[in-house]
Amino acid sequence: MRSFALTGWFCGGLLSLAAVGSACTGQSTGTGGSRVVSGEDCVPSGEEGSAQAPSFPGSGMSGAGDPITADLDPLSCGGSGRGLGVPVDGTAQVDCYYTNSNPTTPMAFVERVVETAASEELVHVRLTLNPAFVDNTYGETAIGWGGDQQSGDPQPGGPQPGDGPKPGDGPKPGDGPKPKGHGGHTFKDLVGSDKAQFQMTDGKGELVLDFYVDYLSEDEARPSGYGSLGVIGGEGKMLLGDAGAVVAATTSLDRDLNACGYGAYVVDSPETDEGYTPNSETPDWDYRVVYDVWVSASAFGAAGFGGATISYVHASPSKYPSDTVTVTPGPCIPTTCDDGSTTGGSDGNPGEDPGGNDECKSSGGECTANTDCCSDSDVCLGGVCQTIEIPH
Repeated sequence: MRSFALTGWFCGGLLSLAAVGSACTGQSTGTGGSRVVSGEDCVPSGEEGSAQAPSFPGSGMSGAGDPITADLDPLSCGGSGRGLGVPVDGTAQVDCYYTNSNPTTPMAFVERVVETAASEELVHVRLTLNPAFVDNTYGETAIGWGGDQQSGDPQPGGPQPGDGPKPGDGPKPGDGPKPKGHGGHTFKDLVGSDKAQFQMTDGKGELVLDFYVDYLSEDEARPSGYGSLGVIGGEGKMLLGDAGAVVAATTSLDRDLNACGYGAYVVDSPETDEGYTPNSETPDWDYRVVYDVWVSASAFGAAGFGGATISYVHASPSKYPSDTVTVTPGPCIPTTCDDGSTTGGSDGNPGEDPGGNDECKSSGGECTANTDCCSDSDVCLGGVCQTIEIPH
């Protein structure tokens, strides 16, 4: 992995695994708006009728939600028009990924484009997760992380028999209000616990790069005291391939805290509403969980770059009952308008719950593909539906 001091670039990560089956691809033309493109906002379809990328809410005002062709600089707060390389026309693609039980609202989408840098060709890949699964809100300002009842809240119905002080009662370490959410969502949940497995193949389908990437860890060298430690620190680990092939990478929270200058928000995230409206004090904060990675095209040899796909999404914790959810590739479903044009995005509403309740095979049952597994946290391995295990 290249040194930041030598190159001016730093390494972070992307959540990605080889998926079963081929993904449907289309032009990457998503927008950075605060709301998803919907049926009433019709726009012309892409070339050859390809769908646009969906637009999850929460990207802020920096341009971080612009399409991957916007030439994003990994050291900037958002779109700056001075990325690592110049995007090559016609190379941008987007894939949408869905839970086993909901084929219309994407759990995530992956964009990729080839960029030409001063001395080499780069493959730029971006993963954006649905904020209904996980987001960059935490502490007392967490959005959508479960019930509002806090530690010490009165129980429904008033005092119960047996209530009252008992021997040993009194304040204890860790007592006090707990953060809202599924088991609570704190800043520390995002530091040193979340990671992502990233795999990329060459043009022949051979696995070339495989590594775990740290989402965020303590780092005294960063302005906020926190940053992604890439593939060689924190939760990061190189599994296959040369770490030097990872030219640069960043995550949305790393960018929020350091590039955007919001390093003081290490207890509570900037306050927002359920629509992730930008806060006037932190207008550039990206509430979405996003990974950008740049890889040297030379790593794929004569066969060239093949693909980067995902088979699951993971967050610890997530807003779901399961922290790891299987996803399956499919088209970014366009909505056809009266004039024949289409919207990009999906037939559902990204930002809403991408889960579902369709019944299929139970865990432990026989399967031939992930879509045969009942639970969204199951994957088809060795012909059997079983829960994905993420090593620590």
